[in-house]
Amino acid sequence: MQADPELLGQISYDYDEFCRDYGPPAGRLFTFELTQGAVTQVYADVVGFVRGDEVIFRLDESDLVQTRKAH
Repeated sequence: MQADPELLGQISYDYDEFCRDYGPPAGRLFTFELTQGAVTQVYADVVGFVRGDEVIFRLDESDLVQTRKAH
């Protein structure tokens, strides 16, 4: 995934593994921190959807709440 707020990103998990680690995704909001190089982007209030045996989270600029650069 590119760490660029202009691009759509997607994270997917195996459904059974996700539920075992985090519980069922239905009706829940999640936060992701993605780091590439020295830049960390924080995406908040992301809703996942289930497609087949996967839980998929789409990240885009509207979910981006913070960008941090390492010093």
